[in-house]
Amino acid sequence: MKKILIIISVFLALSGCTKLEDLNVNVKDFAVVSGESLYNGATLQFINQLSNQNVNSNVTLMWMQHLANTTYYDESRYDMTSRGIPVFTSNTMYRLVLKNYMEAARVLQTQPLAGTGISETQRDNQLAIVEIMTVFAWSYVVENFGDMPYSQALDHNIPSPVYDDGLTIYKDLISRLSAAMDKLTLTEAGMPPGYDNIFGDTGDEAAMWYKFANTLKLRMGLMLYDIDNNYSKTVVEAAAPHIFTEGDVMSMHYLTASPNQNQQYVDFVASGRDDYVVTSNIIDAMQPTNPAPEHSILSVTVTDPRLKFYAIPVVGSVPPVYYGGAQGSANGYPSFSHVNPINLTADRPWVIMDYTEAEFLLAEAIERGFSVGGTAEEHYNNAVRSSIVFWGGTAAEAESYLAQPSVAYSTAFSDWKQKIGTQAWLAYWLRGNTLWNSYRRLDYPRLYAPPEYLLEINKVPVRLFYPVAEQTLNADNYEAASAKIGGDSALTPLFFDKEIY
Repeated sequence: MKKILIIISVFLALSGCTKLEDLNVNVKDFAVVSGESLYNGATLQFINQLSNQNVNSNVTLMWMQHLANTTYYDESRYDMTSRGIPVFTSNTMYRLVLKNYMEAARVLQTQPLAGTGISETQRDNQLAIVEIMTVFAWSYVVENFGDMPYSQALDHNIPSPVYDDGLTIYKDLISRLSAAMDKLTLTEAGMPPGYDNIFGDTGDEAAMWYKFANTLKLRMGLMLYDIDNNYSKTVVEAAAPHIFTEGDVMSMHYLTASPNQNQQYVDFVASGRDDYVVTSNIIDAMQPTNPAPEHSILSVTVTDPRLKFYAIPVVGSVPPVYYGGAQGSANGYPSFSHVNPINLTADRPWVIMDYTEAEFLLAEAIERGFSVGGTAEEHYNNAVRSSIVFWGGTAAEAESYLAQPSVAYSTAFSDWKQKIGTQAWLAYWLRGNTLWNSYRRLDYPRLYAPPEYLLEINKVPVRLFYPVAEQTLNADNYEAASAKIGGDSALTPLFFDKEIY
């Protein structure tokens, strides 16, 4: 009898232990996540970071003076510490984007193909797509901060990673990008249906990924001109024949339902807040003004045909008037022009890169002495025409706009950087980071700090501060990196940026 009781007791104890352990199992989460799902989630996080306009997350459209704040204007005055913008950016990119891209590649390499209908060649394409987006994400990190943890960054066994040299990282990324393109089979499929919200509906996704990778390579090559023009030339001339062509647009496609809505719709509309107006800087550059305002970016005699698609007149103004808010000041929402609501629908695709940008890049490459075909004027004109037509203008309106002396390539400005930089600034509407890269590379248009700038940042910032947590959690490496780049300041030029006016 005693033996029976002992056996029953042991059985009950083991049974109870098993039930208690079961309580630690999360039955709501997926036990296994596919590589395609990891890729898709990381891409959504990345593109949302690029397009985000929450003042805690990304303020490049304010720094580039397309948008001005209404009530909370310190961000337009360059306060990025009390909002923690560098911390948010770093956490998003390392934890939610780069780590998940790395895990997506690992899972794709190990998950079985049997029964999926996916060939080994298609799997190679999927891995190449993940790598292309990984390079894109890393380039964003380095272009924002400069020297950053890279070689040791995603290893959980190294809690205090070293900061790698920004130029070394950038060149390695270009090599990785070239290797990823070499693995693409352009006649083969990429991600399965539903897992590529960028090129998945084109029917030609591998070829489009190849074009994007080359256009990105072209841009990255130009970013390095001031630091290594021979290397820049090699990279640019290799990429140029394979970039986006007329009509090509790389967009993130969203849904009408949360949480997969256009991030700018979330920030401007779904939030229920009236936080932004369009600035006088861009509105005055898009319509005739007399006299021209101080620090006028561009004086035109013909209204830019994109203005009515970018913004709306001041509500209730008769006749309708476009009037922009002041950068770095409190702007009453009803008193100024707002972003046109056609840009702010839940499922509106958000442009990541396009033919317009490719043409501006080619114009720049020719002015820098590179052999990429055509003339700078031809590519410049193509870019301006493409932008106007994309936003809703007509071909005739584009030609009328280009015919103005202040816009025509032969007469616009004496400095080619000002010609291209000004028109690129007008074309990259709602694309803050693309604007910022162009501005830092070309140094045009001339943008000025608002009168009550903060933190002694008396010019437009050219980098993000390092995340403040690094000063305590990774102090030695932070101090070494800060000293190496010339100080952890928003006005410290990065490795690719050799002029701050």
